[in-house]
Amino acid sequence: MTLSLTVSRSQLAKLQTHLKKGGNREIGGWLVAEQTAPGKFDLVGLTVDLEAGTRDRFDSLPEPHSQQMDRILLENSGRAGRVDYLGEWHSHPTFPPIPSEIDVAAMTDMVENSGPSFAALVIVRLIANASIQATITTFQRGQLPEAGQLIIADEVSEAEFGEGWQLPEH
Repeated sequence: MTLSLTVSRSQLAKLQTHLKKGGNREIGGWLVAEQTAPGKFDLVGLTVDLEAGTRDRFDSLPEPHSQQMDRILLENSGRAGRVDYLGEWHSHPTFPPIPSEIDVAAMTDMVENSGPSFAALVIVRLIANASIQATITTFQRGQLPEAGQLIIADEVSEAEFGEGWQLPEH
């Protein structure tokens, strides 16, 4: 399943603020999204933990995220589609926003052994406090990880695209 995640400019602005606060430490959290069609999701919120990360590692622990997720779910309870946990996100402030072997192993273990049958992993990097580079990878039980698609909610010209959101070349 190729997954697409649509992200609004307001969500990008929140993410950028968190990344600035995180500085050179990895930060991250959970993704909360509304499913709009099979394999298509709109980001409605994200949790954040600014404390757990180090320069080159982020461990997502449930405690800091549960209350934040409950609030996001309550705020979006009136939406037409199903709103739920979609996966995780974290930053790579000093490395390219590509899943590491540790990232792949952790997400694969989650979908194969203890969690949902699929989940997305978004890795982000703030460039010069202005642009966000990002990748999304989908993990599905019994399948190899697969690159997904990140979509900006608003129509933007190519010139504007580079100012706020960049997808790195593989």
